[in-house]
Amino acid sequence: MVPEGWTLKRVGELFDAQLGKMLNKEAKQKEPQFPYLGNSNVQWGRFDLSDLKTMHFNERELMKFSLIPNDIIMCEGGEVGRCAVWQEIGQNIYYQKALHRLRTKGEILPDFFQAYMESISGTKLLDDYTTRTSIAHLTQEKLLSLPVRLPTLLEQKKIVGILATWDKAITTAEQLLANSQQQKKALMQKLLTGKKRLLDENGERFSGEWKEVRLKELLTEEKSRNRDNKIDRVLSVTNHSGFVLPEDQFSKRVASENVRNYKIVRKGQYGYNPSRLNVGSFARLDSYDNGLLSPMYVVFSVKEGLLCSDYFLNWMSSNEAKQRIVGSTQGSVRDSVGFDALCRLPFKLPLMDEQRKIASVLSISDGEIINLQQKIDALKQEKKALMQQLLTGKSRVKADEEAV
Repeated sequence: MVPEGWTLKRVGELFDAQLGKMLNKEAKQKEPQFPYLGNSNVQWGRFDLSDLKTMHFNERELMKFSLIPNDIIMCEGGEVGRCAVWQEIGQNIYYQKALHRLRTKGEILPDFFQAYMESISGTKLLDDYTTRTSIAHLTQEKLLSLPVRLPTLLEQKKIVGILATWDKAITTAEQLLANSQQQKKALMQKLLTGKKRLLDENGERFSGEWKEVRLKELLTEEKSRNRDNKIDRVLSVTNHSGFVLPEDQFSKRVASENVRNYKIVRKGQYGYNPSRLNVGSFARLDSYDNGLLSPMYVVFSVKEGLLCSDYFLNWMSSNEAKQRIVGSTQGSVRDSVGFDALCRLPFKLPLMDEQRKIASVLSISDGEIINLQQKIDALKQEKKALMQQLLTGKSRVKADEEAV
């Protein structure tokens, strides 16, 4: 149903569309080389230009695949429809075939269309226009036939302005989050190396020497198996979310039907996949009392009284730990780090009181980071709900009113 005063259009009626240049062997090697946008450079509402690749464009292609302000660049594959509006003046950057370039014919504001695409992402409407092979694709033919419920330009402008208020709040919160994360990294670098010493409970600065040990003195491998089949919660470990249910990550349960040989991990214990420790897939189980991990995983605990678990968890995410883990994979099969290899890593051990103090200070930083992330998530949910109202016409905005 089209709201009163709106019209139903197809993308092909509203935009000139073009796919980017095909990346081939000649384009990779021939000079001169020019930067181009790929799928990973396009995020919702913004571009990430920190890691641009290059290829050859001839003079005709430089004209054909150049960008002008207000062009929309959209992902053809992967997260189909993900798009942003190009506003980079003076940046000579081009785009490859994995991306659609949409140039408005004048009836639609690019920022309105970007918001519209974001609002239908993951819905049946967009899914019906998506071709699915090994990965999802939004072909040019399907994209051009995609329907758009279109308000007047005046109402579009008002909607874009309202959504921009949420975008600004989200951006501000994300910048604060990035700052807090950087501050924590800097604090970790000082505290976990002993460059900065904290005050003890008497107000005196810790001064004792840190003992040089190997992790084998501080860790115990846990080898319990699910022989009695009493546990059925199968988990995996990711480098971004820690312990997760596979069905949350892959939309379906991917574990074997028979989990009797799976390893048991209990609350407070650690788990990791030996072939992915070098990319940060490591976590402590905090969310559940217990769970199961594939037999390939390593499960271990820290020796209480010698090593503070919170201190160790922070150390494992430090640059020092990451460098030592990467160094330990040299010459190993598939960069694998088994429990024995982990135990051989050198470790500087403060006294328990200092470990706990350091962990307590870093925990305060973690709290700030968690609060900011929750604020960002809430703002995004508010924006999503607002988009569902404004971009469907359920709530109307008029030129002379704020909102109806």
